[in-house]
Amino acid sequence: MLDGDWRRIEEYGPFDLLVLDGGGQGKVPGDRPADVERLVAPGGTVVVDDFTPATRWPPLHDGEVDRARLHWLEHPPLRATELRLAAGLSTVVGTRLLV
Repeated sequence: MLDGDWRRIEEYGPFDLLVLDGGGQGKVPGDRPADVERLVAPGGTVVVDDFTPATRWPPLHDGEVDRARLHWLEHPPLRATELRLAAGLSTVVGTRLLV
């Protein structure tokens, strides 16, 4: 098992199931996002947790467009949705397309 920054697992992918804590995406300018096509096998599932439930579109975080969430929800080879788990917690779950 590896833990730490998501970049530590890149060389072991792609995975059939990938669970990322805290967005798995660069949240600040210059920080590159997790690469869906390298990390998730075709037909594989990704779970990205620690989001606050979105109440509007586009989703916001601290008054700004939530780029981390949009990275997963709008990624072309991924079909993803946000699931509300509790009043203040949601997760994004997606499946990588077979194409």
